[in-house]
Amino acid sequence: MPTQQITINAPAEKVFAYLADITKHPEWSKEEHKLQVEKTSQGPIGQGTTFKSVGYQFGRNEDIVTITEYIPSQRIVFQADGRVGLIRHAFEIAPSDGGVRVTKTFDMLKGNFPFKIMYPLAAKRFYWPGALKGDLERIKAKIEGS
Repeated sequence: MPTQQITINAPAEKVFAYLADITKHPEWSKEEHKLQVEKTSQGPIGQGTTFKSVGYQFGRNEDIVTITEYIPSQRIVFQADGRVGLIRHAFEIAPSDGGVRVTKTFDMLKGNFPFKIMYPLAAKRFYWPGALKGDLERIKAKIEGS
């Protein structure tokens, strides 16, 4: 499973709140992905909260995103279910030298054709590590700049 880490100079609570609000993900997504996210469930963000996302990566994608784990200031996991398949994204947050170390992982739980073939052959090894690194760098810039 592709994994990347970065240190962010901000309190864990601030980093967690930013990452857990999936509607803010377009702020750090690549501009060409044209990501749009809207919350579709009621109440505060937490385990079980759902979102609808529309973006452009390997074509147009509409996903239903569900938060599956929510441990404040420590861990947020969400799954995106759509045309590509069922994808799990996770952020781990841990104290590190006056800030926090954020670890982002990505895993395809169920791939739809042709993605179920592409992912293990090339994307998992070559595409996703760089994509995760870019995501983390944009997240760091956004949080530290605010």
